This record gives sequence, structure tokens and C-alpha cells, in this order.
Amino acid sequence: MARPLDPMRRLLGRINLFCAVIGALLLFSMAFVVCFEVLGRALGAASRLWVIEASEYALLFITFLGAPYLLEKNRHVVMDLLINGLTGKRKQISQLLNAGIGFGVCVIITVVGLQVVVDQFIHGTREVTVMRPQSWWITAAMPIGTGLMAVQFLDAIICAFSGKEP
Repeated sequence: MARPLDPMRRLLGRINLFCAVIGALLLFSMAFVVCFEVLGRALGAASRLWVIEASEYALLFITFLGAPYLLEKNRHVVMDLLINGLTGKRKQISQLLNAGIGFGVCVIITVVGLQVVVDQFIHGTREVTVMRPQSWWITAAMPIGTGLMAVQFLDAIICAFSGKEP
């Protein structure tokens, strides 16, 4: 029997998968470029200054785009020994507490992150680096990822209240 939230969960799952695929492509691209840079240096080519900077930005996006997918699939870091040792009401309370704290933290980071992104966009802030990109598009990774994680934690709260596994 279909539950009322199933269409929303499927849509969110697709969004999370899309973000994770982008993160994986960034990881693959970053690894390829770094290997190419190392090989080039070994053969005496000049260093490309943008490689390290682009890798740093990619790491930020990989982290925040991949985390919601991991949270959805229940592959995030949890204290399995503690939670698996609990049963019944205690397990439900621990899951609710975990999801509640995660939701609260993610909402706060999302709101503050959005404020920072908007401020950087309005003021046209740029990074003081070789590439000099606009700061807002780099910082935007954080509220996107934490916003999606907040929705996943909200779903976990709903599941904990209903007594179902997320």
C-alpha cells in the first residue's frame, strides 16, 4: 500500500542521487586532473596553479553534494554499536533524538549559509586566489547540501514517530 509521503521521498531520492552523481563526477575529474598534474611535473612541465585551487573547491562540493544521498541510504556515520544494542522504545527514542539534533543543526547551517550566499552575491565578493571566482557559487554548496540533509532528517523524525526504520 502506498503511503502519502512516498512520492515526495521518490522525488527527494532522485534529487539526492543527482547531487551524488555530480559529486562523483567531480571526484573523478579531480583525481584525473591531479594525476595529470603530477605526471606533467615529473616530465618537467610547468605547474598549473589552478589545479590545487579547483581541487579544494571540488572537495567542498563533493562533501556537501554526497552527504544527503548517504543520509538517505542510511550510510552516514552513526554509533551503530549503541543503536543496535537498543530495542523497542529506547531505540525509537535514540533514533528520534539523533534525527532531531541532525535536523536542528542542518536547519541552522542552511539558514546561515543562505544568508552568507545572498550577502556574497549582493556584494559581488570574490575569492582572493589565482582563479578569483565569485564566492557565492562556492559557498552555495553548503546550504544546498545541508538543506537536503535537513529534509532527510525530517523524514527520519517522521519514521521514528511512526516506529518504522528510515
